[in-house]
Amino acid sequence: MCDILITMDQMQIADYLANKVFNKELKDGFYIMLKNKQIYYRNDYGRLVELYKISPGEAFVCIHFADRIIKSHKDPNMYLFPLMGFNGAWLLTESYLFKLGFYNPGLVYPATGLKYYAVVVLFSDRLVIELTDFDTAATNTGLRKIVMNMLGKSMLTQKETSLVEELQIQSKLEEQKLFAGHNWKEAYEIIYDYYIHHNTSLAKEVLAIVNAYNRVFEPYRAVYDTSTRQQVLM
Repeated sequence: MCDILITMDQMQIADYLANKVFNKELKDGFYIMLKNKQIYYRNDYGRLVELYKISPGEAFVCIHFADRIIKSHKDPNMYLFPLMGFNGAWLLTESYLFKLGFYNPGLVYPATGLKYYAVVVLFSDRLVIELTDFDTAATNTGLRKIVMNMLGKSMLTQKETSLVEELQIQSKLEEQKLFAGHNWKEAYEIIYDYYIHHNTSLAKEVLAIVNAYNRVFEPYRAVYDTSTRQQVLM
């Protein structure tokens, strides 16, 4: 069991994760960071929970790390909007089910102590980290309500879920027009069209999406130069 609990704010969490990435201690994947700063790959965490070596209440940060270093260009969504980026609705859905204490072997394990959801993306020249408070994100995206409507009975009984149910929740989340009247897919395509195809006619829509994104997630953002390992203003 975790016997040393350490309080960290979002800036400290971001710096801690940045050091883990720069020291090559993380690979592509899904991780749970405990309140004692130990970080476990999803399945390793799940195994330790099942063996009663970790309590779900000891979880602190859910982390999705994506190594994009081989990309020839920055995906603007993953760089500028990682919480909404590629597969964002699925990753948030899956992570939130961890926090709610659901169980689906190989996919979801109870991690009821989770406070923050983090997306970490490594490019060749930049490391991007964004964190959002789970309660804030779940409320503002409508995810909390969707889960309650679909799994309400399970939340009071066996706390088990299936991949089918998880995909249905993801689908309903993706339908939400959270980003200036656009759903997740539409917003993703607009951002991509503006930044990659230089469609300047979308400038006002992009600004509206930026503002909506910040209202929905209230993210803490940190960007690091990969050569100096220092934070930069980008």
